[in-house]
Amino acid sequence: MRARNDGKRAQASQIIVRLVDAGGKTVATDARRVTLKSGGAAETTQVLTVANPHLWNGVANPYLHRLVVEVASPSGTVFDRVEQPFGIRTMRADPVRGFLLNGRPLRLHGVGYHQDREGKGWATTSADIEQDVAMMRDMGVNSIRLTHYQHGQTIHDLADRYGFVLWDEIPLVSKWTHGEAMTATPALRANARQQLRELIRQNGNHPSVVSWGIANEVDFGKSIPAFITAKSGEAPDPLPLLRELDAFAKAEDPSRPTALATCCERDIGPTSAVPITAVAADLGGANRYFGWYFGTPADLGPHLDELHAKRPGQPLSVTEYGAGGATTIHTDNPLGGRVDQRGRNQPEEYESYIHERAWETLSAKPYLWGTWLWNSFDFATTVRREGDGIDINTKGLVTYDRKIRKDAFYFYKANWNTAPTVHVNGSRYVDRAYPATDVRVYSNAPRTELRVNDRLVGTLSACPQMTCVWPKVALTAGANRVVARGLFPDGAQEDAAVWQLAPEALRTIRIDSGALVAADVAGKRYGSDDFFDGGKAGQVNAWSGYGPRPAPKVVEGTSEGAVVETYREGRFSYDVPVANGRYTVALTFVEPSSTAGARRFDVVANGKRVLPAFDVAQAAGGTMKAITRRIPVQVSDGKLRLAFVPVQGDAIVSGIEITR
Repeated sequence: MRARNDGKRAQASQIIVRLVDAGGKTVATDARRVTLKSGGAAETTQVLTVANPHLWNGVANPYLHRLVVEVASPSGTVFDRVEQPFGIRTMRADPVRGFLLNGRPLRLHGVGYHQDREGKGWATTSADIEQDVAMMRDMGVNSIRLTHYQHGQTIHDLADRYGFVLWDEIPLVSKWTHGEAMTATPALRANARQQLRELIRQNGNHPSVVSWGIANEVDFGKSIPAFITAKSGEAPDPLPLLRELDAFAKAEDPSRPTALATCCERDIGPTSAVPITAVAADLGGANRYFGWYFGTPADLGPHLDELHAKRPGQPLSVTEYGAGGATTIHTDNPLGGRVDQRGRNQPEEYESYIHERAWETLSAKPYLWGTWLWNSFDFATTVRREGDGIDINTKGLVTYDRKIRKDAFYFYKANWNTAPTVHVNGSRYVDRAYPATDVRVYSNAPRTELRVNDRLVGTLSACPQMTCVWPKVALTAGANRVVARGLFPDGAQEDAAVWQLAPEALRTIRIDSGALVAADVAGKRYGSDDFFDGGKAGQVNAWSGYGPRPAPKVVEGTSEGAVVETYREGRFSYDVPVANGRYTVALTFVEPSSTAGARRFDVVANGKRVLPAFDVAQAAGGTMKAITRRIPVQVSDGKLRLAFVPVQGDAIVSGIEITR
């Protein structure tokens, strides 16, 4: 306890500390006599002992005492009084057992949080913060990473009250030197120390705070020269500054560990020359966007195991993961093509896919002491033109204006909140491209049934990851009412969506092969790549996402350039549900680079080889020229099957049109 005397004479005083439980009973007290000199200060350490304390136990029971501190005269006249909530608890991150609250394992799962919002920027009110916290609680969050700067008193008070565990952090982010400088300036170092001191002193009495974050992603090194890192020569080494801040934090608060979020301890860009900074703090945090900025979702688990094995004595967490999700952009299949992580094609369904796969991995790693997805809410940034936003990072699970909770929000609600939850995905994808579609429902019900236009499609039980999937459900022309009904012990819960299907979609199915988001073509409706098995998506105008986009290549011989700029290649097939009857299948091909004779493949329709040893470059007269072949097909069992079988090199197709 620190006290200061601003009076003109010395004052004999006593410091009285009382701990009062929620019922108003004093459970511990201590008094200490001090003499405060004029203009002077005193600091006392007073220990309170509580027998059988009622513990602050996170969201399960965030019990708060009140700590009352009084400065009084020897006769008892009170000069000053401070009262604040106080939680009794122990917190520890263990490298094997994960996070321990009061000695018991607790899986910390939560969100990163930026406090700004549309129409206000950072001029938010306490009511705004309370609204945000209410949405987090509804999702089932039990921890928040307060990124990437000091947050105000309101969020800390709410975390104490509701039992959230907080990661606090100073704004030492990404670039920490000026220009090509190799070391931090004395002014920057002093500023970082000042901010860390103020962060600790302002928030050190909050039971919700578990750690002091000293930096975020200062380990870019030379991994992405086009981004924020050094353009030439060696990259600066952040370790001396980080070690200085780590020691400084420990001197200010020996009771809490330091923490650090890293980005780049793997090859994420043109080079892998990055400093290893995780060793500079007590607790490790990995910002990893597998399946978004690099790699595939399946890479996340092995990578985390590698980090855990590399530093077995350091508790490891995942501090960021996720994907952009535009609520006005949609896909028929999130595996249909490449996501444009720095451009437009960022469908809401792909964001859900990334979170489903990531949580499948993270929930199975007991050594992780915490996981925080990125991000709770969309937030402003002046460096992005992505998805359906300008100057907005769309990785939030709630839109910037707080009006739309994206599908992925309900994925976590179904997994993290025990309250009955049923949610039909894709409600904003109203105008459907195909007469058959997968229906995904997030539900934590013991049994969930699906009805389409009052017809029972089926009932699923105990869906893995609370994700129920009915594949290729038939739609009819016009409005289709899709209703998911969760059958809970205390009654049923429902969610519904209405999808429209144009009559034309029943007569003609158009597939934009290799496309995550279907191209817009005047007079024709394409769906994104779907109904496929095998192969991989490719693009004529591929871009890594780093550096300037290359000049676009133009495909000749077609008015549907956006369609033929993507393709599926390899050994693959399509299995399209259609009504029985006669069809004409138009297959459009483009050879992106191979010369005649280098790529040959068979096309097999319903078991009949209709294009033997087809050579696109030879048939089209060269590369980057579109060519279409039309094939009659008879369907008798409700399925049209197209197989693309390599003879030499990979098979390839850019567009499929199936007309009855």
